[in-house]
Amino acid sequence: MYNQYNNDNINYKIGLYIRLSREDGDDLESESVTNQRSLLTGYLKANGLSIVDEYVDDGYSGGNFNRPNFQRLIKDIEEGHINMVITKDLSRLGRDHIMTGYYVENYFPEKGIRYIAVNDDIDTFNETSGSDMMPFKLSMNDMYAKDISKKVRSTLFQMKTDGKFCGSVPAYGYMRDPDDKHKLIPNPKTAPVVKRIFDLYISGYGSCAIAEILTREEVPTPIMLKNREKALQKCNHPEIWKHCSVGNILKNPIYTGVLIQHTSQNINYKVKKRRKVPKNMWCVKEQNHEPLVTQKTFELAQQIKDKSNTYSENRRNVKYLLSDFVYCKDCGAKMSISYDKKRERITMNCNNYRKFSKYGICFSHYINYDKLEKTIFNKISNLSLQYMNDKEEFEKIIKEEYIDPRNELNKKIELLIKSIENLKLKQDSLYDDKFNNIIDADTYKRLYNQTDDEINNANQKIKKYKEEINSINNNSTNYADYLTIVENFLEMKNPTKEVLNKLIDKIYITKDKKIEIYYRIKKSEILS
Repeated sequence: MYNQYNNDNINYKIGLYIRLSREDGDDLESESVTNQRSLLTGYLKANGLSIVDEYVDDGYSGGNFNRPNFQRLIKDIEEGHINMVITKDLSRLGRDHIMTGYYVENYFPEKGIRYIAVNDDIDTFNETSGSDMMPFKLSMNDMYAKDISKKVRSTLFQMKTDGKFCGSVPAYGYMRDPDDKHKLIPNPKTAPVVKRIFDLYISGYGSCAIAEILTREEVPTPIMLKNREKALQKCNHPEIWKHCSVGNILKNPIYTGVLIQHTSQNINYKVKKRRKVPKNMWCVKEQNHEPLVTQKTFELAQQIKDKSNTYSENRRNVKYLLSDFVYCKDCGAKMSISYDKKRERITMNCNNYRKFSKYGICFSHYINYDKLEKTIFNKISNLSLQYMNDKEEFEKIIKEEYIDPRNELNKKIELLIKSIENLKLKQDSLYDDKFNNIIDADTYKRLYNQTDDEINNANQKIKKYKEEINSINNNSTNYADYLTIVENFLEMKNPTKEVLNKLIDKIYITKDKKIEIYYRIKKSEILS
């Protein structure tokens, strides 16, 4: 093997890829990161090779390629830092049949990458017995992932049915029992806070007033106790109680001792996107854990909440064209609309300042709504007039700036078509193996049907993407549609929100009342 790498006159820049996840089940010890690293290091020494970098994804599923270090590997391949990838076996690269096959059979060859799976005897630069068996390896790895997923989901469903807590973080006010991680017990630090929130609410305090009391007393918020660094970074001032946090506690039946789980689930073992589960299929366990409030107290809070959500018809039907468009330039919060009774006019101000000015958050961005709307419309009109005077230049800007969503959909379709072609070749190979008695009829039928299912799934996805493309065409959301937007605006005495939404992305207001408009077409901001 040493001569094999020395005689091909290629300076190999090697990246070792290591992956481990809980889905590996009973093989967890043998597939450990240490074990994989040891085996690959031994392989390198035996062949006189050295690595450029090591990429480890510990705790990531093989059915999903959106793994941080795998993506870093791909980036290094694109930048020319790596030209050989080595894994312990094919399943370490991935378990998804279609995507693993794509990387090994399409992506790596196109990029000139040599891929080696040591234990499976796969080497994409040499004909090996392992390479001939790769279609079966891919199928078996995918079947393994599917089988594990079924078993895990079945086990979790039974645990939820039995009233065992299977969530990641207990609800505010509860904690896991140190002796049983699937049992909830009151948290001595936060349970009294929950009880107090219900008592205050029933006593006549609103959710905003309760939030202000808790903030003033520096009571830790739910997001602070979750201790998730990423979540804290995304949240502006996590130490401040929001009225919605109080509202979520008030409407959660868990505080009466009821555990409700299985309200959503992953679409399948390959797609991590979740979908809602019908209510009649929820896992509901009454009297599951110690309640923090009585059923009577909880029901009374719901009655108060229902009454407080009743608005007059006039207030409910008021619609403002600029709502959802205007943001504070200084803190990024939305600008809220309100009515100034003293001056009898509609105004806008920074939401953070309006709610939390007592805590020194942001500045007043108080602005007259009617004047703002008039200013915005004048700016758009000026942009439209400039377009009318130089139609060719505006059309040129649109063509340069517009990102057509159909391009990405077509790329996905192209990838799926390639995958279908590969799967059909594998079906032909299966038939040859059956004919030559390499596999028996039952194995052939099982593997053929599985491959056929994958082809059907790929065709369904293609159909879905084509429908999305047709929908985009029918809705006229391509760049040519922008050529009529400004013309429509000039003709309309009362501009619609639909037209504004197609033309404007965001409007920012600075603390000194300056207005910045960010258009959907970036260069049109310069024209305004």
